Amino acid sequence: MSTDIDLPRYRDDLLTDTSPSGEAPIADFLKDVRRVKRLTQIGVYSGILASLPVYYFVVAFSPLQQLVVLVVGLVIATAAIEGAFFEMFKLRKRSAYPGVVSLQLGSLTTFDAACQSMTAIMDKLLHLKSSFLALQSEGGFLSLVALANLSRADADRYLRLGAASIQQALSSGEPVALHHSDDLLAEAIMVPGQKVVFVPVQSYRRMMGVMALLADGSNIDLRDRELLSSLGIALGVSLESLRQRDELRTMAAIDELTQVYNRRYFFDQLDREIAAANRYGTSVSVLVFDLDDLKKLNDSFGHSLGDEALRSLAQRLVRYSRASDVVARLGGDEFAVILPRTDSDGAAEIAGRLQSCVESDVLTAENGRELRLAVSCGRASFPEDADDVGVLLRKADGQMYAAKAARARKHPK
Repeated sequence: MSTDIDLPRYRDDLLTDTSPSGEAPIADFLKDVRRVKRLTQIGVYSGILASLPVYYFVVAFSPLQQLVVLVVGLVIATAAIEGAFFEMFKLRKRSAYPGVVSLQLGSLTTFDAACQSMTAIMDKLLHLKSSFLALQSEGGFLSLVALANLSRADADRYLRLGAASIQQALSSGEPVALHHSDDLLAEAIMVPGQKVVFVPVQSYRRMMGVMALLADGSNIDLRDRELLSSLGIALGVSLESLRQRDELRTMAAIDELTQVYNRRYFFDQLDREIAAANRYGTSVSVLVFDLDDLKKLNDSFGHSLGDEALRSLAQRLVRYSRASDVVARLGGDEFAVILPRTDSDGAAEIAGRLQSCVESDVLTAENGRELRLAVSCGRASFPEDADDVGVLLRKADGQMYAAKAARARKHPK
């Protein structure tokens, strides 16, 4: 009469290969639950069998009546035991799953990596067919950031068809199922027997977006609103933490005045680019720019215009360089540009173009006077000109100072 709870299935649920720190406690818990369940069954069934003499001698039941009582008792006892342990596993899921999600996402290094991993984690925990994650922009628009076992076109359709359900989930903070019977188009594209639930992803500070979970209609986890709500909060808190970490990392790498990368980030990135060039047999070049006559600009028009000149130079270098190039401020009026996969000839061409573009733009002073920036440029390439970072920068600096001296001789003050 006994039908055991599917312990292997719950074991797969609770033991994930990406959260080793939780394996031992959960495995021990499952062993304890199995032992307690067996003892409970033995005790209850023994009690039922021990009561048979009472029915025979005291109540004077016939053998047939005793058999009926025995069968009914065993059915009721089995149902009660299975129900109790089912509820125990449900409570265990509610307490363990959010922790598993937080541990797995917390081990990742970036916000983007967490978004991509989140769908796979949820698919494994909840036995989903597919899922997708959509996050809100500052304007309140939802945009897809991660998919699992689903095409982008299908995810877009679910977003449009489930707009009302998604809005309800975001406003209430509770999971909301998509009722396809209310919409002919939704009924047409949804697989028969499929269930779609939109789970709000929220941190303690704000609502971040929604995660769509697609599974068979028989999936009991998608009916556990409390479990889904706690998972949505765990996802949101983990993502918010990673986003803040990314923002702090970015702030630490950005020059406050010019909003381009700072000296520390420049040298870290140059080390990585030289290592890559060494590994793949390519070249990397560095351009060094120095803003001419910054002191004269400060003395004549004030430091505010000098700062504006530095910001303008940085913006122009970013605007006219390639997407793969890295622009950084080394300090004072000196800037540098890393040119990945660029040899000496390519660096010379890019340097000439950047210098021409920077000097052709106009900077307007407070009195309305139009000024043009003048820059001196030096360049060096790895491995043609140098075999390490120090020599590479010294050669680029040497070229830049030589260009500055030549310009000073040509246009004496």
